Amino acid sequence: MKIKTILFILFALLFGCRKDKIVVFNDNLTNCPANSACTYTYFDNADFKDWSKPVPGRYRVFWYKSTNKNLCDITTELYFKTSLSNDNFDITSAQIAGGKILGNNLECICCDYSILAKPIGGEIKGTRSDGTHWLINASIIFGTSATHPTDTLVVNQYFSSERLP
Repeated sequence: MKIKTILFILFALLFGCRKDKIVVFNDNLTNCPANSACTYTYFDNADFKDWSKPVPGRYRVFWYKSTNKNLCDITTELYFKTSLSNDNFDITSAQIAGGKILGNNLECICCDYSILAKPIGGEIKGTRSDGTHWLINASIIFGTSATHPTDTLVVNQYFSSERLP
């Protein structure tokens, strides 16, 4: 009888305390870098080709963009896509190194140069928070090669749904 009572209480505690709280992966949401304007958007039924805005397709495309207004509009961009059918996902370091995401961490319009560092590792996790928002936690390592990292981009923010342009 004791065992049945203990099991009943255990199941009641485990299944009765369901919380619908959104988990922030790294404790705090990140802010847009100083003097910058950031966009955190995603598009359903989209895809991406090179550095144009997302185009119609069969995926959910997430797009992060940061432009520093005080430094010649230096821009950092990151695109990645996932299945339309998921409510959460995890993109591993191996998938990032394999080209699953598209990113560029420095483009300077008035500097006459761009550092074409590409994503070489990291991790991206996402979870749907409601019908028009996703919580994305990304730590992306950029580099000129797999053995030469140059920068790390950390984004822990809510991405909002937009319609394709």
